[in-house]
Amino acid sequence: MKKAFGLFMILSTLLLASCGGVSTTSSFVVIEKGQSNNNKEYWIKGYNPNMPNKEETFKIMIKEKMVWNLIEEEVDYFVTYSNNENNPRVLEDIQR
Repeated sequence: MKKAFGLFMILSTLLLASCGGVSTTSSFVVIEKGQSNNNKEYWIKGYNPNMPNKEETFKIMIKEKMVWNLIEEEVDYFVTYSNNENNPRVLEDIQR
């Protein structure tokens, strides 16, 4: 009985972990910064310079205004962001 319960717990944990979002890490050149009209949402827009189609830009949402304030346009960063299908991309880490 204990083995069956242990196996059930392990399988449940694996199932829940697989439902989580995917993180992507890449180089990212910021071409534009913006914020919502109510100043509650912050974002950056840019592209991955290592991809063949550099014109393909995308937006990454930023949770903290202090982080957004430190980011500069036309600078290449090393970023990690969540990449969920139904949700916007959200910045997890950024380094210059």
